[in-house]
Amino acid sequence: MALDAFISLKLTIEDLIKNPFSSLSLAPPTQQILEFAYQQLHSSEEIARKLLLRTTTTLDLQIKVAVSKLLDTIRSLKTKHAPSGSSVRYIEFSAEEVKDLKQDIHSFAELFNTMYIAAAEEEEEDGDSSQIGLSGRKSKMIGLSDHYKELKYHLTRPASPMMILVLVGMAGIGKTTLAAQIFEDPDIVKHYDLRVWVKIGGKCQLKDIPRRILAKLNPDLSDRFLSKGENHEIARCLRENLKGKRYLIVLDDVWNKYMACHFYWSSRYKIFESEPFPYERNESRVLLTTRVHQAEEHNGHFPDYVSRLRFLNEEESWELLRENVFAEELCTSQFEKAGKKIAENCEGLPLMIVKVAELLSSKERTLQYWNEVAAEKNHQLFMDAYDGISKVLYSSYENLTELLKLCFLYMGVFRQNYEIPRGKLINMWSSDGFLEENAHEFPSPSAIECLNELVANNLVMIYQSNISPNSAVGEEQIKTCGLHSSFWYLCNREARETKFCCILKILNDSLGGDIQGQSRLAFHNNVLFGIKDVYESVEVHCASTSGLKLLRELDALTIRFYEFPLEVLELVQLRYLALTLNGELPVSISRLSNLQFLIVGSHLSIKSCRGPSFLPVEIWSMKEIKHIDVMYSDIPNPCGASLESLLTLSNVSAHSCSEEVFKAIPKLEKLGIRIELAYDDDVKLLSSLNQVSNLKELRSLKCVIVSPEIVPSPLAPLPNFPSTLRKLSLSGLGYPWEEMSKMALLLSLTVLKLQNYAFQGVKWEAREKFWSLQSLVIEDSDLVEWKVGSESMKSLKRLSLKHCYNLENIEWEYGRSPDRIHWACKDSLRKIEMVDCNPLGAEEMNKALPRWKKDALAVHCSWDDTKRKK
Repeated sequence: MALDAFISLKLTIEDLIKNPFSSLSLAPPTQQILEFAYQQLHSSEEIARKLLLRTTTTLDLQIKVAVSKLLDTIRSLKTKHAPSGSSVRYIEFSAEEVKDLKQDIHSFAELFNTMYIAAAEEEEEDGDSSQIGLSGRKSKMIGLSDHYKELKYHLTRPASPMMILVLVGMAGIGKTTLAAQIFEDPDIVKHYDLRVWVKIGGKCQLKDIPRRILAKLNPDLSDRFLSKGENHEIARCLRENLKGKRYLIVLDDVWNKYMACHFYWSSRYKIFESEPFPYERNESRVLLTTRVHQAEEHNGHFPDYVSRLRFLNEEESWELLRENVFAEELCTSQFEKAGKKIAENCEGLPLMIVKVAELLSSKERTLQYWNEVAAEKNHQLFMDAYDGISKVLYSSYENLTELLKLCFLYMGVFRQNYEIPRGKLINMWSSDGFLEENAHEFPSPSAIECLNELVANNLVMIYQSNISPNSAVGEEQIKTCGLHSSFWYLCNREARETKFCCILKILNDSLGGDIQGQSRLAFHNNVLFGIKDVYESVEVHCASTSGLKLLRELDALTIRFYEFPLEVLELVQLRYLALTLNGELPVSISRLSNLQFLIVGSHLSIKSCRGPSFLPVEIWSMKEIKHIDVMYSDIPNPCGASLESLLTLSNVSAHSCSEEVFKAIPKLEKLGIRIELAYDDDVKLLSSLNQVSNLKELRSLKCVIVSPEIVPSPLAPLPNFPSTLRKLSLSGLGYPWEEMSKMALLLSLTVLKLQNYAFQGVKWEAREKFWSLQSLVIEDSDLVEWKVGSESMKSLKRLSLKHCYNLENIEWEYGRSPDRIHWACKDSLRKIEMVDCNPLGAEEMNKALPRWKKDALAVHCSWDDTKRKK
């Protein structure tokens, strides 16, 4: 049996390291290699007994062969080097023998991990099998040492009540590895009377947790009691087993986002029928690892300690790769240069780095091959590595609901490492039709919830965030997001296998029959559309009866069109159309009667000399349209028609700001106005901005004036904006700071951006109360002195000052209540950003801040960075 071979291997290594050859000792590194192997075998014996008893015949044979090979290697070395009357104190194996020993241990570890994964799949436990176990040597906790020290401190520091500690992070980032290392730490072992490690996984229910803990604590309990016993009986039995003990319970790989904190707050919320833990002030701890962010919190209650594991930086990535490839060997500078680039392409994910190192070690080590791998991010070695870690990552995808799976797969239509704007992603989700839309709000709350859920499950990464203008409390809102390359690869593979999307990257991709009947088509290589064969192939399919008639979305913003491609008009099912065009939209655009999103960009290097052009009047017949973003264009007079579904209108000039137009789009929520002062009537048209106040549903307004003047003069009185505004962005208007009093009348205003001399003057005394303002940006201003009243911006969370070269004097007033002195926005302010501003202003800001807020200030000067680089 494989179990007999496993135990024999453990005993052989134990005998070798404890009594190698009479009184002699093994020389490093052989001693360390075998000691580590023994520790791993010893700690894995319990699970090995369970798993090896039910392996398949084939796997059983493979394990016995692997163990026999390793045993033969050890015994042959022992026989070969056993001395006869020698006085040598240390026995040294040759480098080649050590290499063979390490390789055999590694082969066995790989097989054992395969067996573990297979057994876990049989149990339908979607657990994190990313822990680096029998890898040949003990990890140095690269990139995790700070987490290790801090976690160890919280596990051993005096704190009488039971505490819960959480490790959060993406699959493969090292949560289980870190928890396992600290679980076996000698100080931790000594500190606790009981230590219990419980694997949770995706199928575990809340009521199963006490049962699994109890099974670990008391193996003699019958399976019938553990499975059929009443909850209160299980709780009582568990409490008796823990009573009087200082215990550490590790819940590894918690998937249910509410389970962890429900477990912790069980007594308060009466989740269990009776309390399973004895209430004793004995410094017991519960440590859990999870991929799910919301597992950190429940009903406003937070764990005692949360550690969010990060990706490794470039130096740490190279260190981990080098250690796993070279170990104690010398790495030359040439290999180091290539290796650093290879490590960088792993994007800081430890599991990916270790897998790449394993694949590199299996190949002949030549500088030419390493340079080839380093030069190409899509080299076959990386593809093999992605395949190798896919089992660990796949469980994150498989655990999603069907709707979230669709949303995740959709992100594969974007290029690798693409920073996806939140609005664009949600618009495309909505237009695709698999999200339920809310009739009154836009973007759809269900779409936002889906995106937040993907982020919470650590599948989607946030690149930029800001304050949400759609919330009274102003929570953080995703601005741009994307996928780690490992998940991007998984996403593309699943999309291809399920025929969710057709992605064209190389010439042969586009000429096959795969695009027939596709509802989603994405170009990841823009050069393709410039190839005649590709263009004609797509054109034929577009024009055919069965080809791309089902296509619902076409995103071709990165492809330049000088004339509107009339073939697109054959795609009558289109809901989303985005392209870059220098010509006019045809009147026949109305044939796309199902179109909801129309986005037309312009060639940045080409500027029309004719001024703004009008959209065809037929646009008013497109009743499904929700979003229009056509650069440098205007909506014509509706002549009595209306667009009841239109929610967003962007990049139009003041010509569109007429009473007739605004009456015809009563539900508009987002408006973007761009005015280029190149025509005489544009100045007169600025007065039409007053019509904006007629938009009763408007939530977001952006008004940009492009003027040849560096500091424009006020062109018209500042209009009265709708009281419903939550986000306002102004640029180039040149109003005096006194006009800011009108901004204070907007009681719902959450985000305010003032750019390119939107307001001008050397002094601004902010005395008005901006009741809801939480994010303020001032960029490119001639402001010299700024004074903020103690009651002016009490809700401010973020302040960004950029390119304010004259700003020297900043004063934040203190106010006085009956019992204490308070500082403006002292409770809410989280971050102050000063980019390329006057150094005197930065010093004044630092002085103005109370000592408990100084950490919120971040100052960046590009000229200082340049000087340091030199």
